[in-house]
Amino acid sequence: MLQQGLSDESLWAILPSIAAEDLPSLITYPTAKEQHLIKVLQRPDLPEQFLALVAHSKWAGTLRIQFCLVNHPHTPMAEAMNLTKFLFWRDLTLISQNFRLSSEVRHVAESVLQQRLPAMAVGEKVTLARMAGGQVLKMLRLEKDATVVQALLDNPRLVEEDVLYLVSQQRTPAPVLEAVARDPRWSVRREVRIALLRNARTPLAAAITFISNLNVAELRQLAGDLKVPLAIRKMIQTRLGKSP
Repeated sequence: MLQQGLSDESLWAILPSIAAEDLPSLITYPTAKEQHLIKVLQRPDLPEQFLALVAHSKWAGTLRIQFCLVNHPHTPMAEAMNLTKFLFWRDLTLISQNFRLSSEVRHVAESVLQQRLPAMAVGEKVTLARMAGGQVLKMLRLEKDATVVQALLDNPRLVEEDVLYLVSQQRTPAPVLEAVARDPRWSVRREVRIALLRNARTPLAAAITFISNLNVAELRQLAGDLKVPLAIRKMIQTRLGKSP
């Protein structure tokens, strides 16, 4: 049992060193506050039994405690999965990317986030697009708002397959195609450039730059590709006519 009569400051000071057998008494300790529980829930050595007690205590009604419980790898799976549905989208994103947790908990977090995505505000989607991964990232590729899709370009989890998907869709807004064409990370990729040249919404200024950097074999291939817009093919043919 914890020593009686500790102030909240004194209790805070001993949180990192409370023995496992004394942890349950913290739940009902008179001077314990939410921040005390949050601090102790950062400890990696917490036993499953204590985490289960917290999950069924009055503290589990607060969002910050709920996140800490779900985010702890020792929290019993049933309790973690049950609490996941109460989390905010940002917390769900962090949970889905925490590979210390079980794949089942991460999958539930991702599924809940996918369900909420259509109702999220544009500003929230923009922020999410910069940090999302997995299936949520793939869902965000379908967004019609150009600012959301442009935010994906800043996402370190974005791979060439995702960018090729974006620039190959005829419904992709022109501002997004222009953003990809100007992006220093993706505009240098050969496959991305070719995909941009095949999209009728790609700005001509970007297309002209790409054409000037293709070799003769690539130009000839595109000149005979009917998926390439006619205006682009004509520019390619003009360039081929000037090639030795």
